[in-house]
Amino acid sequence: MSRPKNWPPSLPYFKAPQHGKDLTPAQLQFLRTKPTTSKHRSHQQLPHANNNNNNNDHDDDSTLPIIPASSAATETPCPRVKILPITNPLHPAHGQFGLFAATNILPGELIVAYLGRLHGGSTTSEESDYDIWLEREMDVAVDAALGGNEGRFVNDYRGVPVVGASGVVGKGRPNARFGNAFCERWGEVCVGVWAVGGGGGGKKGKKKKGGEGGIRKGDEILVSYGKGFWEERR
Repeated sequence: MSRPKNWPPSLPYFKAPQHGKDLTPAQLQFLRTKPTTSKHRSHQQLPHANNNNNNNDHDDDSTLPIIPASSAATETPCPRVKILPITNPLHPAHGQFGLFAATNILPGELIVAYLGRLHGGSTTSEESDYDIWLEREMDVAVDAALGGNEGRFVNDYRGVPVVGASGVVGKGRPNARFGNAFCERWGEVCVGVWAVGGGGGGKKGKKKKGGEGGIRKGDEILVSYGKGFWEERR
């Protein structure tokens, strides 16, 4: 089975979402129910999914984009991203890996799916750094700690230096976020990593102008894990 470059040899690589045995029939039905809209969208900004311990705002399922099976964002391996080692000693994840854009990514565009093991909230691992809510109201989360795809390598923006010609010129900001979509490749609702901006997203009350956002080829893809994630690790 093909895996992306720099994938850990001992970690299972998922080509589709994995369902935990604890998922109920109602949860499975929720995951497999296609939104009422028939409009296909290759990219659209969505309300974000957060770390399992944080709140998550979702609109009605009819607002979810439908990602066609032909989308490169749901291919495995995904040609839109690269897993690369972090070599900057000032980076909080120095010596580990990060997720980088392999092509220019437009504002509001789906970058890559976030695959892992889907499970109910009662089986959440407090030790996992890869567990996020898919839908809190349905008590469904996805954990990529023990296997997943490229999406698990996205780092938090906090403390990441911005390096210019003269050296470090500032600190990074999130250029991506988590959000849901119905992925036709797998026939279910999935979490994805989306580029910020495009005018159709941003957190409520903080919409970005249409020309802002996007990620340049070679840039690291950074999200916000949420304050709760870091507070629990102090």
